[in-house]
Amino acid sequence: YNVLDFTRYVDILASQGNAEPIEIDVAEINGEPLPCLQAHVHGSDYSSFLVVLPARFLADIYGLYGPRLLEQNVRVFLQARTKVNRGIIDTVREAPKMFFAYNNGLTATASEVEIEELPGGGLGISSAKNLQIVNGGQTTASILYAKDQYKSDLTDVFVQMKLSVIKPELVDEIVPKIS
Repeated sequence: YNVLDFTRYVDILASQGNAEPIEIDVAEINGEPLPCLQAHVHGSDYSSFLVVLPARFLADIYGLYGPRLLEQNVRVFLQARTKVNRGIIDTVREAPKMFFAYNNGLTATASEVEIEELPGGGLGISSAKNLQIVNGGQTTASILYAKDQYKSDLTDVFVQMKLSVIKPELVDEIVPKIS
């Protein structure tokens, strides 16, 4: 069951079959901003960041937004029976500390991120708009599956992510080339 207030109902009507915007309050869901490393050249049409995601955060946002996070993905989660997905799930369950080493991570895009300075130094992502996982849907879905179906502890599981922040008017041109 989903309970809708009037604001949510108006948002659904306004979307009229278009993709609904996804606004993720990273700091609220994760408990703090996600530390990141800025990795782009100034003056270009995009900015990019390298992020190490706690798998719990990834499972939480996929649990909240589901396939909407994968609308621009080249593949979607097939089934836990495929060899790749089975391997991802087995690694989460049997070798969680090795997940970062074994997995290739995610490639994602967003139309906007809020960056803040972290208390100990460095930068952190506190929110993201229109986040799309363009490569890594199997990893994302398999992590949630391992958590939900096997009650896997995600404490020691981390996933690397390359995040490209692209101006909304350039999404249709650039995202297919990224994915």
